[in-house]
Parts: sequence; C-alpha cells; structure tokens
Amino acid sequence: MSKAKTATTLIPFDAARYLKDEAAIAEYMTAVLETDDPDLLLLALGDVARARDGAGRQGFRPWP
Repeated sequence: MSKAKTATTLIPFDAARYLKDEAAIAEYMTAVLETDDPDLLLLALGDVARARDGAGRQGFRPWP
C-alpha cells in the first residue's frame, strides 16, 4: 500500500522579507558590494527599497 503524497507549496524567495533592521541591510549590502556585480547591486537596492517602505504600499519613509 502506498501513501498519498501531499503537494508542497513553495513561495518565491524575496530578500526584502529578511531585511528587518539597519544591521541586516548593512550586512546584505556589504555582501553584495563584495561581488562587484552591478546587476546584483541594482537588484539588492530594489530589495532594500521594498524592505524600507513596503514597495510603496505604506508611502514614502525617509532614511533615518
């Protein structure tokens, strides 16, 4: 007899979900800058922007 397998639901990875404070953002950006990859830098800046202001849903919030 075989057991029925349950389907696994995966969600897309979004780094912005893990950038909860300034220290996490600084560590993330340091790691990105060490790669010397301009395309990755642009993606990371987008991640930080989404983490900082909720992708525009909460309005503009200036850097502290």
